[in-house]
Amino acid sequence: MSRLTSAWNTVSPLPRNKVVSAIPALRLLVFSEIDDWDFGRQLKASGHDIVAWARPTWKRGPKGGGLRHAVRTTVKAMLCQSKPIRPITPKFDAWRWLDKEKILRITSPNVNSPTFVEYVKSLNVDLIVVFFFPQILKTALLQTPRLGVLNCHPSLLPRYGGPHPAFWMLKNGESVAGITVHVMTEKIDAGDIVAQQELTIGENENAGQLTQRQHHTAAALLTEAVNAMAQGTIDPKPQNIAERSYFGKKKAADTILDWNGPARQIVNLWRALQPYEPLAACLNGTTIRIYDAQSQEGSPSGRAPGEIMSKQSGRLLVQTGNGYLEIRSYEIVPFHGWINRILQEFLLPVGSRFDLAPSPMGLVSKAAS
Repeated sequence: MSRLTSAWNTVSPLPRNKVVSAIPALRLLVFSEIDDWDFGRQLKASGHDIVAWARPTWKRGPKGGGLRHAVRTTVKAMLCQSKPIRPITPKFDAWRWLDKEKILRITSPNVNSPTFVEYVKSLNVDLIVVFFFPQILKTALLQTPRLGVLNCHPSLLPRYGGPHPAFWMLKNGESVAGITVHVMTEKIDAGDIVAQQELTIGENENAGQLTQRQHHTAAALLTEAVNAMAQGTIDPKPQNIAERSYFGKKKAADTILDWNGPARQIVNLWRALQPYEPLAACLNGTTIRIYDAQSQEGSPSGRAPGEIMSKQSGRLLVQTGNGYLEIRSYEIVPFHGWINRILQEFLLPVGSRFDLAPSPMGLVSKAAS
């Protein structure tokens, strides 16, 4: 169940997307790399002024078009089936919104450089807001705005501090995620908490779906926190360090498929990687990329973990340490499309057994292209 952290009386829900004249207007600088995020629109609706929006670089993905793109698209359609990884459909385009509102975009390859800090001082902002930004802000910058810096973190701090909480929460089989707005300090994700909201994780929800929900929940919660700060009604509370957990950047070793584990544990790892990359498994040096899977319960079969029990038309049923993994979509590396479908008929026979640990090739963590 979603909730605001009412125990702290930090932020009162306000009508969203409406101008609220009773709230003093603040001048803000936003640090964020997220495009699918309507925080700016909600903030402007509350009467605040976004002076500028900062990113280390400003790049749009390739738009395509032209003869070269047409040829490439045609060849790919002839040789390949539909892309197995299905991207999340954006709900908002912050880039287009910034253009519409004529908000200044600034490039910040090093936000802590003396030159950039002096530039921020010249903007005369009241508050800096940070969400999904790849640089750590140091003291000189943190002390520049009149009201300091607010950071929004996609977990219920003090649990799951660190850069990739959605991956770790899903991999660990958590049922509850959340959003935390906190005062930013030099120590990562350790500042006093201003507001929080819980989010229930769906049983089959993947990292992309959860992250998108977190982004849009964060937009509303952060807007309310800014409004409360403008009114002087926030009451930040220190984090309980005894309850703190921190998870670092995801590494290749963190994505290893362990066939000795329960089927549900394997599915949780797959959910934690989707839709950004597939789950890799190896059989006698042959690597497969798993794009869709689900766990099945069942009585012990006497088969060894990793053994293929049955296969049909692009699907495999594999024994795990507890239950079965139904692989519903996969590719044999490095093949795609009709070549891949033909090879699936001959390779990976019933009774063969996946390696308990993938080869180094299978451990390389890549976003599918």
